[in-house]
Amino acid sequence: MSSEPLREVYAEGGNYCLTVGDGVAACRVWRRPDVSREIGAAYAREMVGMFQRVAREPGLRVRGAVMDLREATLAWGPVTHAALGEMFAALEAASRRIAVVSADNALQMMSLQSLVKAHAPRFGRVFGSHEDAFRWAGMNRQAIG
Repeated sequence: MSSEPLREVYAEGGNYCLTVGDGVAACRVWRRPDVSREIGAAYAREMVGMFQRVAREPGLRVRGAVMDLREATLAWGPVTHAALGEMFAALEAASRRIAVVSADNALQMMSLQSLVKAHAPRFGRVFGSHEDAFRWAGMNRQAIG
């Protein structure tokens, strides 16, 4: 028997899956070498709408979100870059935490830190650890003061 809380599949796409459970929306994105850059960018555009919906969920259902990019491509084009900024901004505007998990890659980490600083300066943070990201995203804001 797993100690992992039950997670409901909220949305799925060509290279991502978003689940919700225990107050945290979790989006895992993976690399798809079999699709073009344009299709990958279209998947990112799809995720913008998904994150906008997550941001409108009641606070008891979604306190924060984790975007796990450890298996995603390490660099992306301008459409995907803009889409990531919109996703982070949607959560920032709703005062929801967004924890972004980066691959162990300096270029991806720097790109994500720049995006978070620009689009989610109060509620965004980049992590190298999946566990730390989940812990931080699910924290109750009243508990932190």
